[in-house]
Amino acid sequence: MKARVIDDLVVVEDEASVSRLLQRGFGRREGNRLHLSLVEAAYLLEKGRLRITRDGRSLSAEELLGQEEGLLTRYAVYRDLRERGYVVRTGFKFGAHFRVYERGTYPKEHSRYLVHAVREDDGVSFTELARAVRLAHSVRKRLLFAVVDDEGDVTYYGVERLTP
Repeated sequence: MKARVIDDLVVVEDEASVSRLLQRGFGRREGNRLHLSLVEAAYLLEKGRLRITRDGRSLSAEELLGQEEGLLTRYAVYRDLRERGYVVRTGFKFGAHFRVYERGTYPKEHSRYLVHAVREDDGVSFTELARAVRLAHSVRKRLLFAVVDDEGDVTYYGVERLTP
């Protein structure tokens, strides 16, 4: 499959490729094209399922992921979740990095988790934590913080609201 970079998106235009990727929970259809986020595209590139070009030159996953601060951390979490069999979608409209669907439920059911990706040496304020918990609770999703260590390993911590 072939794709090209336009700004901060990767675009697939071949209809057969668009259909195949949509069925597997990748991207967002825009007309007859598929828009992939940078982490989705890097994952497909790493797996050998996608060839990405910019100005006629092929890109590596490292080049693609070096475009934005924090992208490597988010990619480590995205890859880990995909390798575990989950469908992972962007979670920006929910105030999180990702929405995660249980195996076999996408697109028939709503996502079950909201996931924030953080490095192990990053701090999270109580205000940010409280905001994330309240938002996840209000949309009936479980909140997970995915902590990426220096070796790239990911550990998940569930955070929930308790009321007396």
